[in-house]
Amino acid sequence: MRRIKNNLGRLPQIRQIRMGHHRMPDAFLGVGLAGAIAVGALLPATQAFASPSPAPAATAAVATDGQSAAQQPAAPQPAEQPQQQPAEQPQPQPQPQPEPAPAPAPAPAPAPAPAPAPAPAPAKPTYANNLDGWIAEARDALAAAGKPVPSAKAMHAAAIAESSGNPNAVNNWDINAKKGTPSIGLTQMIEPTFRAYSLPGHKDIRNPVDNLIASSRYCDARYGSMDNMAAARGYGAYWKGY
Repeated sequence: MRRIKNNLGRLPQIRQIRMGHHRMPDAFLGVGLAGAIAVGALLPATQAFASPSPAPAATAAVATDGQSAAQQPAAPQPAEQPQQQPAEQPQPQPQPQPEPAPAPAPAPAPAPAPAPAPAPAPAKPTYANNLDGWIAEARDALAAAGKPVPSAKAMHAAAIAESSGNPNAVNNWDINAKKGTPSIGLTQMIEPTFRAYSLPGHKDIRNPVDNLIASSRYCDARYGSMDNMAAARGYGAYWKGY
């Protein structure tokens, strides 16, 4: 402001000096020079009043590429940051449960013991085809049937006393023969008595084994046993019909 006042105070002097010349061009030159000085002095003040706040340096500066700061694009405003959401608390993950141990496989059942091999059937005994053989076979058959078994001595005495050991002997002269039921076989039995005391599978009166079996059972029923009957007759010493 002081510079403006000094310039305004000096203006009449300058004008007088310039107007002191009698040449019109110099007068106009002086006036123009003074006006330029005044305009140059007033322009900053006018700008100061028009813009009370100083312009930002960025708008007054000239860009390095020849453009003013007003022509340069405005700096991009930072994008509004989204409001940060609170971090979601992680949900606790369920702990994996240990799988139960598999149940132990049941112990295999012990293999059944092999069945013992069946005992071989005893060899069927062979018997001699004579009085002793027939007596042995008859005694075994009675034992197998669960019947009382007489002694071989008693059987032998009955067979000798009755038929002399002949399985085919037939008595056609005694009272039984007269009645039509002669005595037949090794121990001289009549048919009705033989059939009553024979065992299944032993039904032939002329077979010496079958005849001995039926005779033994008859003595069991009548005398208690064949041994009782034979002993009462002295095992043949004083034999009589039975």
